[in-house]
Amino acid sequence: MGFALGLMRGANAAVVGILGAALYHPVFTSAILGPQEFALALTGFLLLSVWKLPAWAVVIILAAGGILITL
Repeated sequence: MGFALGLMRGANAAVVGILGAALYHPVFTSAILGPQEFALALTGFLLLSVWKLPAWAVVIILAAGGILITL
């Protein structure tokens, strides 16, 4: 059981690494152009992970933030 659990944890870590790399290059490097965008992305992460807001609420908040950044 311990060996199989170790294999599953290793596979999960590999998948997380691949997804992180896939999101970093096309998404992060083309969307985060300055400190304002980085702050907006960090805010969205905190709203989802720390404060556990529903995804639809975070989308509305970040859309409003994006509009404010462009003005």
